Amino acid sequence: MGAPRGVWRQSLPPEECSRLISNVLNLNCWPSWHTSAGRILSEHNGLLHEGQRFDLHRVERQRLIEEMWTVRSIRQSERPRFLEIEFDWGGQQREGRPLGTAITSLRLAVTIWGEEEGGIEIAAWWQVRWWAKFMQGRVNRLPRALAKQWLRDASERGIHPIPKSHEAALGESE
Repeated sequence: MGAPRGVWRQSLPPEECSRLISNVLNLNCWPSWHTSAGRILSEHNGLLHEGQRFDLHRVERQRLIEEMWTVRSIRQSERPRFLEIEFDWGGQQREGRPLGTAITSLRLAVTIWGEEEGGIEIAAWWQVRWWAKFMQGRVNRLPRALAKQWLRDASERGIHPIPKSHEAALGESE
């Protein structure tokens, strides 16, 4: 896979890391902490599992924006308290039309270390299509912005306990 093109970190105390781990693992909790997850469509609700595909929906400027993601891998342990989830980006759409087509692939690795001097780290790998090389500076903004947003949301909003009453009711799976 090679070295990531960007890595962003935030230190957190162990108790906040523990809450963050449970909130990240439970897709039903995402609307409470992830700003791009106003609504989530997924084949399965509850705990994330490898191979799971889900779409994050939000409304921006009165238009529906969809981000498609797949859980590539999940690694975790209790001693030491640790979680790493890799997500593959399936693209972005605005009202059914593809956006960000200059990016051929994007992978985010979310790592949460729940021990002393721990925290959260987001690493990002992406590739740009050959025809977009001349505007690479603009194209690189999207994956960087996504990674930074995930870090900000997780470290500011994902560290709080989410009561069962606030979890998303994903009664219908699609």
